[in-house]
Amino acid sequence: MQENLATLIRNTAAQVRARDFAWAVGISGGVGVAVLLSGLGDWRLVILTWFFFLALLAIRFRLSSGRVWAAPVQRIVETELSAQEAELTTLRMARDVAEALPEPLFILDATGVVEHANPAAEKLVGAKEITGRHFAAVLRTPSVYEAVEAVLLSNDPATVEFTMMGAVERSCRAYVAPIESGAELSAGRQQRALVFIRDLTSERRVEQMRADFIASASHELRTPLASVIGFIETLRGHAKSDPEAQEKFLAIMQSQAERMQRLVSDLMSLSRIELNEHVPPKDIVDVADVATDVIESLSPLFERAGAIVDLIKDTDEATKIVGDHDEIFQAVQNLLDNAVKYGGDPAMIKLRVGRGAAPALTGEGDPGYRAGDAAAQVAARTGTRVDDLVYVQIRDFGPGIERADLPRLTERFYRVNIERSLKSGGTGLGLAIVKHIINRHQGGFQIESRLAGGTAFNCYFLVAAKNL
Repeated sequence: MQENLATLIRNTAAQVRARDFAWAVGISGGVGVAVLLSGLGDWRLVILTWFFFLALLAIRFRLSSGRVWAAPVQRIVETELSAQEAELTTLRMARDVAEALPEPLFILDATGVVEHANPAAEKLVGAKEITGRHFAAVLRTPSVYEAVEAVLLSNDPATVEFTMMGAVERSCRAYVAPIESGAELSAGRQQRALVFIRDLTSERRVEQMRADFIASASHELRTPLASVIGFIETLRGHAKSDPEAQEKFLAIMQSQAERMQRLVSDLMSLSRIELNEHVPPKDIVDVADVATDVIESLSPLFERAGAIVDLIKDTDEATKIVGDHDEIFQAVQNLLDNAVKYGGDPAMIKLRVGRGAAPALTGEGDPGYRAGDAAAQVAARTGTRVDDLVYVQIRDFGPGIERADLPRLTERFYRVNIERSLKSGGTGLGLAIVKHIINRHQGGFQIESRLAGGTAFNCYFLVAAKNL
């Protein structure tokens, strides 16, 4: 390109020289004619002078090459091109830095239209190719756009905190700043605004988890701790020499200690899941394989409880999802453990894996009641078809659950039957853990129950894209 530019400059210089030579010939000839017409000189002398002038012009034209004529212009052009290339290199580096940033970044023009958005920004709003769209339509958060308008008017940076609603609530902070300075604006450049967004969800969750953990632990551990302390005092007192009482009280103390251990374990598990709930998993997991592994790992529990568990795969299509194997395993395990405890004596359980909408409870008796996300709701929220969902259904044939209790089953420490829950060793956190796991996987959780007809827990996940 640089060689072509040099050739173009030389050719242009040659044309300019030829044009100047023609003008010099014409002007000198015109002067000679004027002298002849005015009678101020002999015509032979005039013609001889004109030819002598032309000879000198020709010699000058031949001695000054086009390269010499073009050199100054070429130096100016090359200097300008070098400056532009340096500026383009800086711009490319700035663009690459923006693309590599893990935090969302938007650049808006004076009217609020998005001129640039990095991949993290597209991921934040869940849309591609947002350049050219108005910022208010891209990030539907009025407080942030109001800050953008204020910055464009005042030329002063601003910071605003906001919350993004969705399957998982996200806390964010937006830093809005003008890009052009006063000197650049006075030179006619248009004002632009930079919007940099930082996700504060993890920090907020840590703060909330700390408060929740302290409150939950202090509340739930108070009773078993008081019981253990009471028995210790008894053993050190009048039961000190009573082997039978010692054996009885030690067994109760062990039971209470195991309950506290389960409670702390579940609280820690729930805290870990909540901390990463806003971060979608990335691994590929086959739900049918996970269900098989859970049944095999819990087989001793089923044998002790006399429970009967059937695994049914309702489809020949792929049941792979984008998920976290350990969390899916834990969710299915919690639901099966719950079904063993409350699904009758002995419990009969069906674990089904399939595609689309999970089978509904059927049979005679009272109608079934539902709480949570149906398959159609999950499909609408994720922008996909119902047939592209993978479900895991754990159904028991126990006494069922009252309609008023269904919406509250996923609350922390909520128990339908407190006495039976404490007797079976339940902590009241199992279904809350399942709910948060499914939230992290951007799926849906539905509970359907019918009095005297059993209960079905339906977990919905979006099938992995390559299996669509």
